Amino acid sequence: MASYPAAITTAWLKTFLADPFTAGDRIYSDTISERKALELRVQGKRAAWVGRYRGTTTTLGYAVVAKGIVERRIVTPQEARSLNETVRDLKDRDPELVKPFLDNYFGLSADGIRSQRKAIEAAEKAVARARGEEAHAQAWTFRQAVENWIEKRTKADNKKPIKDTYGAEVRMVVGRAEFASVIDLPITKLTSRMAEDIRDDVLENSGVSMAKKAVGAFRKVLGYTYQHHKGQSGLEDHQPWWLMLTEDSVIHARDRQPSIDDIGKVLALGEYFLHHRLPGRTGVQHGVRDNVFSAFVWIVITSQRVASALSLQFEDVQPWTAKGEEGWFQAMWRDGVMKNRKRFVLPIPPKAADVLTLFMLPSKHIGSKWAFPSEDGNDKQIDRNAPRLFLQRLAARDDRAKGDENAIDLLALNGIGYWSPHDVRRTLTNAMEAWGIPGGASVVLSHTIDLGEPDKKMTDAQFEVWARNRVAKITGESYGDIQHLKLKGEAMLMWSDAVIGAWEKWRGTPIYVDKDKQVIVADEVAKKAA
Repeated sequence: MASYPAAITTAWLKTFLADPFTAGDRIYSDTISERKALELRVQGKRAAWVGRYRGTTTTLGYAVVAKGIVERRIVTPQEARSLNETVRDLKDRDPELVKPFLDNYFGLSADGIRSQRKAIEAAEKAVARARGEEAHAQAWTFRQAVENWIEKRTKADNKKPIKDTYGAEVRMVVGRAEFASVIDLPITKLTSRMAEDIRDDVLENSGVSMAKKAVGAFRKVLGYTYQHHKGQSGLEDHQPWWLMLTEDSVIHARDRQPSIDDIGKVLALGEYFLHHRLPGRTGVQHGVRDNVFSAFVWIVITSQRVASALSLQFEDVQPWTAKGEEGWFQAMWRDGVMKNRKRFVLPIPPKAADVLTLFMLPSKHIGSKWAFPSEDGNDKQIDRNAPRLFLQRLAARDDRAKGDENAIDLLALNGIGYWSPHDVRRTLTNAMEAWGIPGGASVVLSHTIDLGEPDKKMTDAQFEVWARNRVAKITGESYGDIQHLKLKGEAMLMWSDAVIGAWEKWRGTPIYVDKDKQVIVADEVAKKAA
């Protein structure tokens, strides 16, 4: 059959319809549709709109038929193109949807108005019925259940609200590759076997801790959905199999504890790699971004939990005038941010404030409310994983370095064992005990100091003497809203001076930045500034 290219416009079609059959059988390929392969095929006494896709052809409808022949009519090229694109999408998604979609598209029209949306919905139900999956078609997907759980549980008026950071963690867990086969399945199709396979894959790929988080995601999300949305979600007639889903491996307590000297070395390395590539890397001109390094500095100086530390708002860092000394600041975390969900205030000594200002300013976004903004926009805070990933890159433990025999572990090269930002909290605790103020660790780390009944009546002066000489016991409840700023200030002064002192020491000492290369960071920084 002869084929001709044609820009099938409304005017062209009008001319064609004036005499569609005299020229005999032929095909017009619509050039306006470009690669969408839409054709107007004249054969016998019919002129059909036909879509070609992946080796198949589909008759979408008819532009014209001879008198006496009844067929589905598509009267404009615009409608034919739109219908062709929808059919292509349906073939990608589920080819069995195409026929019921076209049937319903032409059959459901009321008052001459056709609706592709309604036709797709009707086709989905028809296919589900044909497969015996009507219940599945109406059920929530696992993704919908996860998002509903996060939305409801993060509301302030929820009976047991969760923090936004925890919701983000669960979203991260179910976004892993191991969940790809189930995330968009109806929850009525999920089975214990599927969940067990995912748990075991996560265990093998990422270890015990992440496997427990995967199990927790199933249990928490499906448990909440079953309890509060059983009918709406489609779980009404299903057994709660997730209650039996467990992970019986033991997470052993970590004992990693960088020395203050180790922390100083890493800070010196980070300062150097603000303006230099990591060894063996190509592309970007630096090994760590300004905002990531400033966040890392903040975490090691304040020793706060990573998620809470990075959830600080810029306006909540203010001069601490009550101290009576110049240069002190205080950082305030609002209700609901810290692990115990209570407001928390931490004094920042002058030298620490100067250092933090130096490294925070280059990464500040004008208009951002966050002290540590993401590079993705003013309304986003930096990713909580970024400081840890910085350490992983230094240690050649990131995805890019895995399997590379030539990757350089800069931590090992400089005599540093691997550690994570959270491990700094153990270092601070032991340092406070060695310095004779163990209670200082608890007030700085936002732990609770267990005072015991008699001690609750102590004056502030008595409390200070007592706290200096007592190892704080961490309890599960908070003792009121006493901020203990004087004790915190003393502890923060000693800790930050020690950390910055170690940093200054290693800025002026040769340190390895490649396998056979040592530099003095202070000299390199001076050259950069010159």
